[in-house]
Amino acid sequence: MVRITIELENERKTQMLLKFLEELNIPYSSEKNPSPSGDRWFSDPENINILDKGIADEKAGRVSRIKDVNNLRGSIL
Repeated sequence: MVRITIELENERKTQMLLKFLEELNIPYSSEKNPSPSGDRWFSDPENINILDKGIADEKAGRVSRIKDVNNLRGSIL
């Protein structure tokens, strides 16, 4: 088995390629990088899990807030 990685920045090209692979009956998997810049850090599932946990913590109110950035120790609420 051979794995080929192709990075496409254009949705039209992506759809054309996927249609081509389907016509040839070639199995594929795709993942979309949520980073607008295409940063590869966001392609690592472990990093995405860390982000998802942080977002869930924030929504649940499990956060610390800094009132005064000039007085970090004294202003963490």
